[in-house]
Amino acid sequence: MFIGHYAAGLALKSVEKKASLGMLFIAVQFVDYLFFILAPMGIEKFRLVENYTAINHFDLYYYPYTHGLLASVIWAVLIYGLWRYVPPFKAMGKGRVALVMGLAVLSHWFVDLIVHTPDLPLLGDDSLKVGFGLWNDFMATVVVEIALLVGGLILYLRSTTATGAMGKYGMIVFVAVMICLYLLVVSMPFDPNATVTVASVSSLVVFTLFAAIAFWLDRYRV
Repeated sequence: MFIGHYAAGLALKSVEKKASLGMLFIAVQFVDYLFFILAPMGIEKFRLVENYTAINHFDLYYYPYTHGLLASVIWAVLIYGLWRYVPPFKAMGKGRVALVMGLAVLSHWFVDLIVHTPDLPLLGDDSLKVGFGLWNDFMATVVVEIALLVGGLILYLRSTTATGAMGKYGMIVFVAVMICLYLLVVSMPFDPNATVTVASVSSLVVFTLFAAIAFWLDRYRV
């Protein structure tokens, strides 16, 4: 899943308005942040294989420390604890904020479960691996990702109030741009010169840019 992950961040913001949308955008992609840092180091691994699935070229064959269900639960508990007990994070909110941050991290695995081929380990790399394989259907994947993101946006807009024109239209425009960028990326032909490092750095830059914009736009809604 790509932009679909951000639906969880928008939905959780509607549950707890004191949570930072920018932080939630980081949280829903937290394990991917870790993965794309560890992959160029060879700690976790993926290959670029042309048309590995109908939607992307990633053969994600070793990532038990970030994308295992057990690992995801551990990371979610750690983030919950960070926001619940550790200064200055706990100053960003009370227990409910810590809870939605932990849930945001955990949401990544369950959203990935819908689209991944059976490569998500339940425990370690030698354990059962699961995935419903929606990535093998290009159009279905696109429809589901966009529907999730738009659904999350609707929840966010209904639960918050704009403080001006930026608040009224900014997030709508941002989500529209996210969808356009997503459609562009999944439609691009395979680049035989692409490397794991380039793909990893590019992903990290996009994640961080999206989170920064979410931080900014969220200031205009209360």
